Amino acid sequence: MARHGLDIWLVVLLAVVAGQLLKLTIYSVAQRRLRLALLGQSAGLPSAHAMCGGSLLGGSSLQTGWMSPVTAVALVFVAITVFDAMRVRSAADQQRRLLRELAVLSESTAPWRRRVAGYLDALTHTPSHVVVGLIWGFLFALAFGTA
Repeated sequence: MARHGLDIWLVVLLAVVAGQLLKLTIYSVAQRRLRLALLGQSAGLPSAHAMCGGSLLGGSSLQTGWMSPVTAVALVFVAITVFDAMRVRSAADQQRRLLRELAVLSESTAPWRRRVAGYLDALTHTPSHVVVGLIWGFLFALAFGTA
């Protein structure tokens, strides 16, 4: 039984690591420069939150079946994670955008404007980021998970 738990968590870890490498590749090619900081960023395409949840759901359903309590808990975990990624971070993004506009437009912030504006740039999830992350994680678990 312990072997199955290790396998699931190993698959989740590998799915997230592979997804972060995919993210690094996508953004580095699109922006024509290496962006190593993206390896530690959970937002973006694909969403690390969703990759983790999708691979956990895929691995648990593969090992214990769709009707098992373990898969039900994984499904609830995924639902909470996706809700958090989309709603809470969306609200934080709206606040960040407003503060960024205030910092850029205010005359009193002239010396700090660029630094504050860079700090307040949006790092959030879009629905496509989350969907791609869920699909990536789920398919990764189905492809590499052990039954």
